[in-house]
Amino acid sequence: MATIREWLDYSGFDWERGEILWQEVTADDYCPGWGTPKTGMMIDKTHSILDEEFDDGFGAPRCPRFLARDNRRIYFPYQYDGSTACCDVELNWSVYLGDKPNETPYPGG
Repeated sequence: MATIREWLDYSGFDWERGEILWQEVTADDYCPGWGTPKTGMMIDKTHSILDEEFDDGFGAPRCPRFLARDNRRIYFPYQYDGSTACCDVELNWSVYLGDKPNETPYPGG
């Protein structure tokens, strides 16, 4: 089991300056990752969806739909081979340049 808060903590999200967008899906959707958003809203760091546990193992993408950003990165869920995780993209593209660059994100599967 996982939570968005755990994923963002692990990724180094800046809770003081960051922003989080959440899309609620309809109640009858099988899972959020395949669901149709019924509303999108900006939420703060105390919103309960951040602490809602979901199965991030193999199967349907159960993580709530979200985007987050801070001064360094953009964060979002992705699914690979049925397992769900958090991906981030550096806003400073120089970290991806040079002789020994960081790898660019390549989510999916």
